[in-house]
Amino acid sequence: MNNKNEYAVIIAGAGPTGLMLACELNLMGVDVAVFERREQGTTGASRAPGIHSRTMEILAMRGLADRFRQAGTSLPFVLFSGMPMHPKSMDPDWPDGLILPQHQTEAFLLERALALGVVIHWSTELLYFQQEESQVTLWVKEQGAVKTFRAQYLAGCDGGSSVIRKLCGEPFSGEDAVSHWLVADVQLDRPPADGAAFGRNLRIGTYQVTDIEDDWFRVSLLTLVPPQDRYAPVTLEELRQAMIEGIGTDFGLRSARWLSRFGDGFRQVQQYRHQRVFLLGDAAHTHSPIGGQGLNLGIQDAFNLGWKLALVVQGQAPGSLLDTFNEERKEVGAAVLKIARAQTALIKPGTQIEALRGLIADLLTMPDVILHLSKLFSGLGARYSWAADQHPLVGQRVPDFQIRTGKGARTLFEQLQNGRPVLLHFDAKNRLILPEPYTTRVDSVEVAPLADRGEPVWKLPVVGQVPALAYAFVRPDGIVAWVQPAADALDADQLNTALQTWLG
Repeated sequence: MNNKNEYAVIIAGAGPTGLMLACELNLMGVDVAVFERREQGTTGASRAPGIHSRTMEILAMRGLADRFRQAGTSLPFVLFSGMPMHPKSMDPDWPDGLILPQHQTEAFLLERALALGVVIHWSTELLYFQQEESQVTLWVKEQGAVKTFRAQYLAGCDGGSSVIRKLCGEPFSGEDAVSHWLVADVQLDRPPADGAAFGRNLRIGTYQVTDIEDDWFRVSLLTLVPPQDRYAPVTLEELRQAMIEGIGTDFGLRSARWLSRFGDGFRQVQQYRHQRVFLLGDAAHTHSPIGGQGLNLGIQDAFNLGWKLALVVQGQAPGSLLDTFNEERKEVGAAVLKIARAQTALIKPGTQIEALRGLIADLLTMPDVILHLSKLFSGLGARYSWAADQHPLVGQRVPDFQIRTGKGARTLFEQLQNGRPVLLHFDAKNRLILPEPYTTRVDSVEVAPLADRGEPVWKLPVVGQVPALAYAFVRPDGIVAWVQPAADALDADQLNTALQTWLG
């Protein structure tokens, strides 16, 4: 048993968001512990099985993507309310998403966390915390006993009913659910003939009966009658009745390993940071799971905060850097809620919705529309507003360039696996020397020649056309923080500002 009661960072919640944040912090040398009220992690439940392209890139930047791909099913298209879009047909280098049950996602992240040395306190429930000038004191119930812990910072990754959010007194404004769905992992004696079905009718709108794992199907459908108690456990008979009423068959429903319900409520906090306490994932935003945004948004929250918190804990950057977590992720969260609202509306039943879906289906034959919406829904198109008046690559994710290092040729995402920022040189003849003290804190690498390197405008995968580059500074989370256009003289002041802003 671990009797230690002080950590640099304590994380409440061992779901995908909390585990990802723990991995990031520990990778960068921060002493971190995770408190989880459950006895163990998610087992045998698909829950959130969709991993978007941007999240797959994040996993690649930490050396995890191959493990996930081996276990999951590649998703070479992007879904808009059940309507597939194929951006790969116009951009062959468009990265795939993945279908993988959440219990496997959590298992892989937990394995990674334990390998890094993260301490997990299972069966540990947060009761209360108190912030002080230089630390947070927590009172928890662990294995039935009340204990006290201390940390410099506390991260709330404890879900939609977050205790930490409530103790912060943070309003969770938004809309209550008006429609309700059932979702479950089930075994079927008479499954759809092709092993998977996305159907639609005027009674319940779009429904799902999809082969998710060997002998297991994921069922999701609108209920015709709202539940009397939306917190009551779903029974097998309730699901059977809903399937018969909504679809006309239960496909020989035999058993279930997981049953749940969800609604179309949408909520978001106003502040993701409360001094030494942070809110991430479902603790900061909840919405309908249509479109599969939740797990992805939480992992991306963690990826944004981890390196910033590590720099501050280690005294390399000022505490003000942590304000950018709130600024960046709040705007992305608001955009995702907007996307989820639109997708949820379009899966509902009704002749007016059918007409709207028909018009959208026509739009989805247009290449520009497909690329634009695919960027939005996959997370690849997110760009932080602070970069609005800068080079179009600044403020968004960096493509996975081929690079050259002292260790030979590799990809940029492989280079980022150590969690360090990178300075990219697109012109090998003119090396840029960073000012002190950044020479030892930033890795400098050469980008392999691009096909259109000699042109004034380059076409990059997903990003599209951008003015040619001489150099680019990339944060540890793969976000481009500064570029030097090839056509312009070096602006050393802008580079210094970017380095100071993001690295202290």
